[in-house]
Amino acid sequence: MKTIKQNNSLLEKLFFPPTFGLRVFYHITFWVLYIALHYSYALPTLFRHLPDNTITLYAFLYFSKVIPEYYLCIWLFHVLDKRVEGFPKFCILILFAILLNNIFSTLIFRWTDYAYGLKSMPSRVQIYAELYLTSFRLNDIKSWLVLTNDLSEIQFFMVPITLKMAKYALRESMMRQKVQNEALHMELMLLKSQINPHFVFNVINAAYSKILPVSEDAAEYLQKVSNILRFSLYEATEEFIQLKKELSYVSQYVELESIRNNRRCNITFVQKGRLKNEHKIPTLLLITLVENSFKHGVHATRFNSYVDIHAEITSDTLYFTIVNSRPNQLIRKKSHIGYTGGLGLTNLQKRMQLYYKDNSTFETRVNDQEFKVMLKLSLLI
Repeated sequence: MKTIKQNNSLLEKLFFPPTFGLRVFYHITFWVLYIALHYSYALPTLFRHLPDNTITLYAFLYFSKVIPEYYLCIWLFHVLDKRVEGFPKFCILILFAILLNNIFSTLIFRWTDYAYGLKSMPSRVQIYAELYLTSFRLNDIKSWLVLTNDLSEIQFFMVPITLKMAKYALRESMMRQKVQNEALHMELMLLKSQINPHFVFNVINAAYSKILPVSEDAAEYLQKVSNILRFSLYEATEEFIQLKKELSYVSQYVELESIRNNRRCNITFVQKGRLKNEHKIPTLLLITLVENSFKHGVHATRFNSYVDIHAEITSDTLYFTIVNSRPNQLIRKKSHIGYTGGLGLTNLQKRMQLYYKDNSTFETRVNDQEFKVMLKLSLLI
């Protein structure tokens, strides 16, 4: 069966350059073309002043002021992104853009007056300079004309903002497409190997009935293995799952690991808070973290180790923390086992970003003795 291969498309390479230097080159090229385009619109007005370098410099500065204004607005957008949503955010950005335009226009007119004198400028520049350099008065219509001009000059943001929004929409679309392709690939692999888990599942159930009269402990162990296989076959196929089912899976997995490693590993699993039927999370989100902690913290060493798991539900929010010991550095190098979680944690972060945007947190802390993962997410999807 063929696998799905993720390749960066030409469109993706064009809109999302892989290196910082190429990104800078794209930005510089865009702004050079942008300023040249707007400067060409003003040529009929400035044509008779073209031999005068002071006029040319003034025009260049006036059209260039949109560059710092744009990046400051983008900065404010990211600041507000986690705090304000919808129409209030739009209003704040508009007011901020008007304020920036007023400040930068005033600075340009003051510098021009200081360096060359406004009398050497075209009459239109002198008129606008007089408006901006006069103190604002509520009863003076000229003061309100300044605000009107600041509002009208927001049009200079339209092209870069439109491109930015198109880039954002394209990134979201590509991200969803990649996740869908990865999900399809996993589904194909699952279908390919499904006969084997079913066979093993049936064999375990048959072995359970044979072993139960001989050893209840061994039969109980097989029963837990059977429950995990049942979860993998019948419960883990949906995109989201009830939190109580996921935690039940985690609990059984931890019990199996406790039996397997009871002599050299100290394992604790604490669960607090009230679970509701409407509490849901992406399927296998928590078990990925748990498996990662045992893989890199317990199975990677022959010596004593520990895994502490803590799940707390408060106000429809899940706080999930895992702390596990780090194996001896020499042993880890010898066995060529990494410790960042590899693709498991990377894919987990991608899923969280897709489902929760900025309504979740995922942090990792590492030192010489232990590795810690802290997860916080909303349970109402």
